[in-house]
Amino acid sequence: SRVIRMDGVELPYWQAIAENLWGQSVIERLEDRLTIFDSATLGAGQLVYKAHLRTYKVKGLREIIAKGGRLYDALVKQIQQIRQWQSNEGMTLMDAEDTFETHQYSFTGLDNLLMQFGQQIAGATGIPLVRLFGQSPAGFSATGESDLSNYYDNINQQQEGRMRTPLQTLLAVVSLSKLGKALPNSFKFDFASLWQIDEKVKAEVANTVAQAVTTVEESGLISRKTALKELRQSSEVTGIFSHITDEEIEAAVDDPPPPKGEYDEESNQPTDAPSGKKDGDSVQSAA
Repeated sequence: SRVIRMDGVELPYWQAIAENLWGQSVIERLEDRLTIFDSATLGAGQLVYKAHLRTYKVKGLREIIAKGGRLYDALVKQIQQIRQWQSNEGMTLMDAEDTFETHQYSFTGLDNLLMQFGQQIAGATGIPLVRLFGQSPAGFSATGESDLSNYYDNINQQQEGRMRTPLQTLLAVVSLSKLGKALPNSFKFDFASLWQIDEKVKAEVANTVAQAVTTVEESGLISRKTALKELRQSSEVTGIFSHITDEEIEAAVDDPPPPKGEYDEESNQPTDAPSGKKDGDSVQSAA
């Protein structure tokens, strides 16, 4: 009665029994993938230093090393001079019988390997590559909007499925503790939308909603009060009509207006009576 429990990752029944009904940590399923990705990235970085290998062939190298002394010191001094000249002038100074060669390393396929490890991390976290690594989507006409839309929908599903009930319970407890009364039956809360639309789309959506609400209100299907409520509710998405106050809504006429062209405002009689006669005249002549 004192705990609002929210497990990290829900486990299958028998595995949950083995874990004393605890869930799995969200970090536990990422640990091995992160280790592999980090090792692959570190290995790729180390290969950069070996991308340009240089070899130097010296005649009788074994004998020089075996004898040591002045010959070996002379060889070491020669190598130091070669490195000095290569750093300063880019020149290699060597004996005519020596051989100097360079070998380049190929990185073909390394980028695909790192991409595969990155996709495994993205799959384990449920976060698309375009957001997790800030990577531009590949392919023609690819914007990454569908990946982000699916990602935000997944988050909203988790919010509704896993967080709404605990938060509702917590808010009920806070209301009883701070206000001394239970939450009203009309109380509700919504999670903020993660998907942000640009100003042009907001204006188009607001215009569409306004036209639809106006058309329905003028046809008499809803009242002006309901129309104002609908317009203010749409401001959660568009940011427009957010300044409609409760006083304006309460002051609006709650009865639906009559359809246009069917009633005369002065006599409150239908205007479709024949020869300009109203219903009252017809009734009197008949009497």
